[in-house]
Amino acid sequence: MMFTHLETSTSEDAWIRAGVRDLPRLQECGGSVVVLLAHPDDEALGCAALLRRLGETDAHVTVLLFTAGENSHPGSPTHTPADLRTIRLDEFDAALSTLNPTAASTLFDLGDGALAAHQETILAEAVAATADLPGPLTIVAPHHADGHSDHDAVGEVAREVGRLRAATVLEFPIWYWHWADPDDAAWRSWRFLPDPDGLDREALWAHYPSQMEDLSDAPGDEAILPLDVLAHFARGGDTFAVTRFAGEEQEPPEAAEAVANDARTAEAVFDRVHSELVDPWELRSSDYEIAKRAALLRALPGGRFSHVLEIGSSIGALSRELADRAERVTAIDASARALATARGLYPDVANLDFTRMTIPDDWPAGRFDCVVLAETGYYLSREQLRRTMKRIESSTTADFTLVLCHWRGEITDWPLDAESVHEMCLAYWPDAALVHHPAAEYRLDVLTIAAKERA
Repeated sequence: MMFTHLETSTSEDAWIRAGVRDLPRLQECGGSVVVLLAHPDDEALGCAALLRRLGETDAHVTVLLFTAGENSHPGSPTHTPADLRTIRLDEFDAALSTLNPTAASTLFDLGDGALAAHQETILAEAVAATADLPGPLTIVAPHHADGHSDHDAVGEVAREVGRLRAATVLEFPIWYWHWADPDDAAWRSWRFLPDPDGLDREALWAHYPSQMEDLSDAPGDEAILPLDVLAHFARGGDTFAVTRFAGEEQEPPEAAEAVANDARTAEAVFDRVHSELVDPWELRSSDYEIAKRAALLRALPGGRFSHVLEIGSSIGALSRELADRAERVTAIDASARALATARGLYPDVANLDFTRMTIPDDWPAGRFDCVVLAETGYYLSREQLRRTMKRIESSTTADFTLVLCHWRGEITDWPLDAESVHEMCLAYWPDAALVHHPAAEYRLDVLTIAAKERA
């Protein structure tokens, strides 16, 4: 997802006409509420009505702020990040005390723009903050698909805490209203919480002049929240995606991670699998695998690629056929044993390179015009898949093709499934040209991403 606050925002009138004010009402929450924020001003935009209403009850409210928002104006010629850090924290204190003076807040200062790399820390702090709180428990955070990397990271953690603590999670969109279109179906299932009497949003926003007004007349000092963006938060209430996680409290993440599989355990797991069987998925002999591979190759756009990256090559059956469609193929896999087999099977294919790497921590050099992620995405955590998408975006040509192909069956002992992987990728590149190839046993999507969608 690439956008800038300087782009023309989807008009608030369009959202109102589509019925955003007419969504079902959110049932007010009590008990204990933990609010996770990426930046100062998230609370004033996304959950002002909720915080004010909670201040009128006996709910226990804890606010965790994970950055000081110091990089809001990276091109400012008049304010350094240190200047903005001080300003924005002062603004936050004033705004929160206006909304809910009894709420306790803590700053973790993990770095504005860097929260995707700190999700484990955010999760640990959020889990600690929810320990021993009286129920029922509600977690409030930016939406996990808001389009801003910091918001997305905090939203994903909120959902994980919800699962661990069997809590209700309320996710508030902020930038979604800016870049999304009312035709998107996602918001139709959300809930609306009207402003309580006496909540003056304009007076509240006045606590954030560093975001609502230009810092100066100089380029780089423009307001982050111009009037067309602010209009989305003057509709008379908050909007939330609501998820209620039920069941017994799960083990804390420290214990869960000891048994959970993701990219970090892939090398050992798949080395063991390939030591037991040379071709554990029967890629070269199974009628299903052969037919699926043929369907993937037929789905590729016509012409010849310059450089294809295949993520998760196993013993190289698809890699070998991709080499007939490209000047060069880089095939990567976490398993050294799988790659040793692949090199033995195809020693004389000059334009095919097999390399052991564990994504997203490792990444090959080069500029790719086609990336194939087949039967691999569900071995990644959500955070690892998001980092992988960012790696893809930074290493591809202006126009490129992304091929996604995954088995639809139930995946056990791994974080994701086919639908999760594909939907996360489609949400990351929402304007890509998509060709969906329906199949009963697997999902195959081909995305064409053009330069204008990455600007």
